[in-house]
Amino acid sequence: MPILQLLSLTVPIFLLIGLGGVSVRTGFVPEKQIEGLAAFVLNFALPALVLGALAGQDLGRTFDWRYVIAYGAGSLFAFSTAFSILRFGLRRPLSAAAIGSMGAAASNTGFIGYPVTLLAFGPLALKAMPLNMIVENILIISLGLALAESGSQNGASFGRTLATTARRLLRTPLILAILLGILLSLLRIPIPGVIATAIDMLAKASAPCALFVVGGMIAALRVSGRASGMVVETGSIVACKLFLHPLAVACAFFLIGGADPDMEKIGIVLASVSMITVYPIFGARYGVGGVSSTALVAATAIGFFTITAALGIALG
Repeated sequence: MPILQLLSLTVPIFLLIGLGGVSVRTGFVPEKQIEGLAAFVLNFALPALVLGALAGQDLGRTFDWRYVIAYGAGSLFAFSTAFSILRFGLRRPLSAAAIGSMGAAASNTGFIGYPVTLLAFGPLALKAMPLNMIVENILIISLGLALAESGSQNGASFGRTLATTARRLLRTPLILAILLGILLSLLRIPIPGVIATAIDMLAKASAPCALFVVGGMIAALRVSGRASGMVVETGSIVACKLFLHPLAVACAFFLIGGADPDMEKIGIVLASVSMITVYPIFGARYGVGGVSSTALVAATAIGFFTITAALGIALG
C-alpha cells in the first residue's frame, strides 16, 4: 500500500491524540475535565460500543476461538518474556516486574487500536475488538495485577489474589458489557429500538473521545526526572510491547491456524499498539509510576511508526 494511503489511516488518529495533548498543555482543557471524559469513555462509550457489537452478532457463527487462543498465546508469550527480563535479568521486585509485563502485553485496544482498525478494515474491527478485550481484561490484566498484589506486603496467596482481582474486574462496566452482549447474542434477544439508538449514539462518541483522552492524559503525566536511569527497564517494556508482542501474535496465528485471515491482520495491528492508557495509574499503585509514565509516553510516540508499519504489512 502506498505510504500516503497508510498515513491517511494513522495521521488522523495521532492528530486527535495531539489535539488532546495540546489542549491540556495550554490549559484550554483542565486536567480534571480529561479525567471526567476518560471516565465517560471507559464506563459508558466503550461498553456501549462493545455491547452493540456483540449483541448484533450471531456469536454461535462468528465467535472465533482460534483467534482468541492465538492472540492470548501471543500475549502470554510477550508477558512471560518481559517478566523474565525484568524479574531475573534486571532483578526488579515482583510487583514492578508484573506491572512492566502487563504493559508489554496489554494493548490500548479501545482507545487507539479500535479507531485505527476501523479506518483500515471497516466493520470487521467490531468483531475483533471485543475478543481482544476479553484476552486483555480477563487474562493479561488479571494476571499482572494478581502477581503485583502477591509481590506487595499483604501476605495473600497468588491464587486467592488472582480470584479477587478477577472478581473485581468482572464488576467493571466494560466486562459487564461483554458478558451482557454475549448473553443477548446467544439467546438471540434483540435490543429494543429506542435503547439501541441510545447505545449507538454512545458508541459513536467512543473513538474521537478516546483519542482525545489519550493525548490529554499523556500531557498530564508527570514523567520521572530520573528517566535517564530507567532506560533499560523502560526500553525493555516498550520493545516487548511494540515489537515482540505483534511478532508473537503473528507467530501464534501461523502455528495455530484456522482463523479468518483478515481477523489475523487486525490482531497483529492491535498488538502493535501502545499499552493501555491507565497503565501509569497501575504503576503508581505499586511504586513504579515513573517507569510506567515514561514507557507510555515513549510507546505512544514510537507507536505511530509501528502501527504504520503493521498496517503496511497487513494491507500489502
